[in-house]
Amino acid sequence: MASRPSKWRILAVFGGLDLDAIEDVKEPTCGAMQEFTDLAGSSAELLMLRDKTLDEVAKQLTVWRPNLVYFSSGASPVTEAGHRTLTNLLFKAANGPETAVDPQDLAAILDGQEIDAVYFDGFATAAHAEALREQGVAHVVYWDKTLTPCPKALHVTQFSHAFFATLRNKSATVPEAFALALHSGHAHCGSNPGPMLRPSWLPELVSDFEPLLPSIDSVPLPVVTGADFKNGVAAAVPGWENVRLLAPHAELRLLVCGQSTIIDSHRLSYLGEALRALLVLEVRQLSLYSHSPCERTPAHLPTNATATRCSLRSASNAHATVVLGGPPQVLEHDSLVEYALRQTLVADSLSLQFRLPPPGIPAPVARRSAAIANGTDVVDALVVTSVWAVHLLRTLSQYTSFRGLVALGFGGVGSARVAGFNSTDAARYTALTSAYDTTEALRAAGNLPAALPGGKPGDGPSAPSGPASYPTMLAPKHPDQRKEADAGAQAQPANGHAVQANEEASQEDGAGAAKRRKLAAAATPTPVWKSQRPRMKECSEAQFMEDLCAFHRERNGKNVTPETFPDAILNGSRLDLYRLYKEVTTRGGIKVGNGINWKGQVFPKMNNFTAHNRMTGVGNALKRHYTMYLQEYEQAHPEDVIQETCAICGGTDEAATDWVSCDSCNNWVHFSCDGRSHLGTFKDYAKGNGATYNCVNCSNAKRA
Repeated sequence: MASRPSKWRILAVFGGLDLDAIEDVKEPTCGAMQEFTDLAGSSAELLMLRDKTLDEVAKQLTVWRPNLVYFSSGASPVTEAGHRTLTNLLFKAANGPETAVDPQDLAAILDGQEIDAVYFDGFATAAHAEALREQGVAHVVYWDKTLTPCPKALHVTQFSHAFFATLRNKSATVPEAFALALHSGHAHCGSNPGPMLRPSWLPELVSDFEPLLPSIDSVPLPVVTGADFKNGVAAAVPGWENVRLLAPHAELRLLVCGQSTIIDSHRLSYLGEALRALLVLEVRQLSLYSHSPCERTPAHLPTNATATRCSLRSASNAHATVVLGGPPQVLEHDSLVEYALRQTLVADSLSLQFRLPPPGIPAPVARRSAAIANGTDVVDALVVTSVWAVHLLRTLSQYTSFRGLVALGFGGVGSARVAGFNSTDAARYTALTSAYDTTEALRAAGNLPAALPGGKPGDGPSAPSGPASYPTMLAPKHPDQRKEADAGAQAQPANGHAVQANEEASQEDGAGAAKRRKLAAAATPTPVWKSQRPRMKECSEAQFMEDLCAFHRERNGKNVTPETFPDAILNGSRLDLYRLYKEVTTRGGIKVGNGINWKGQVFPKMNNFTAHNRMTGVGNALKRHYTMYLQEYEQAHPEDVIQETCAICGGTDEAATDWVSCDSCNNWVHFSCDGRSHLGTFKDYAKGNGATYNCVNCSNAKRA
């Protein structure tokens, strides 16, 4: 992981017309450097120069001693095509017109400086970047002069604002800020769907580190006197594997800048990944404010475990309260509690996901209010996350100093506006919406949702059930998960008609929701999936994972590969999707539901199983993972599902209410057909309690 200075000292050098100007003529402003103008003396210091020669810039470098240098060449006047473009990096000459700067001359003025990053808001070349790297600059961001077509000023300013808004966070590094700005750009700048398509507006990052969003691996190890963590915390701290974060799930309504076309699997997948990263940046270096034992220990925790209520502060000084469970010898140590919070909250952040409307259901209508995003058009989007994250996002939305939500184009959280959203942001997102969120623009880009207001299903790619997210078992959830609806504020829609925000919480397991999903699925034709793998009986794990990733890329617009998918951890290792799929499909598929003994029969066949594991709730976890990663894939492969008949009555049961499989012969029976009195109840086998079922024939064979 890249490091970053504890405080940014920025030298900003401006030239040409302002990049932020939406109109051709406008008073000069500081553009993307506006992200730092309110941080003077706290976490950043900013010195701005305008229309200076290279020698004058060199003198200020010597005096100011910055660790970040920003060069802005400005934008061109409005072209015949009706937009402004990026220009070459020029410096004022002592006698004569502005001239381009040679890479070696630019590198020479940085000689002897300790500069962490140089950012060009103007055209440069790879030679400029390499020359600066030779002078010890760790990270160089620039817009390639050879880009075709020329990047629009609107693209550039959106990326730059998102980049520097993220860099305000004291936890964010330059590569992470770059990655988050890319995701914001993909969502709002009209990029085409597909992992292999590279929009022309993307800048370049020259660094020793890849531009990756922060992950659980970026959590720093704790500092405990006398402890050696070189082999991991679990090896050094007895009972560490039993630490649990108790985090019920909730739903939160977000107001996204744009038209209905932004409620699309491709665009929301980028926003979802960026929002998960935003939460990770807030909690991976959190501070433990206080913690105290809970009066009652939750019953589902492991034996001899206790629970403590923890009060914490995030990187942006937002407060949150969570409950942590685990062995007393771990929870009584402040450093270990703080590290456990960091690790489990980061893992839990990765479970956040957006929900799309069911196929065939129109996307929400855009609306507008002077109180939300300064009058920018916004659309309701539903996100599922944990209660602590809901509280944290609500709190951060009230901070005028927090710019992370603005960088992603969120104008409201729940019923509250994002306080940091200003008039410059409103002008930028309004221009982006006008340029890229029209039906014609999205159809031309191949990025049109399945059904738009007033349109017909099938006008564009089929909308899947939602962008995939990557939950992890490093942060187990409370089994009695509850959901909390957070309705967005009422506002005036763009077309002038009143719109009432949907106040109903989505009940994923409710009968009404199930009925609506069936009706929607019947109304919307699903594109035929062309699998490239052999039959499941002959399919290797490598062939299966390649085919599964290709399916998610085509159906859900996710850029996943077998090397990185899934990003879910179960019992200390990556989730074994191959064996999970085989075991469930040979037991009748997901429709069997609780008729499958997920813990007692499926889990032991997976690579995640260990003989002495003490995981709780593994049955529910496996069912949830299957629904998220494999259910749509199973529906596209009906030939994989083995349709069983009851070994006792010979019948089938579409409702599949009490199927159970024999652990010895794998034959299926209706539990109600087995009249033996000593068997107990169906729940003993179906709910994952590990009970072993042997059919009548196998029991008689063992006795014989």
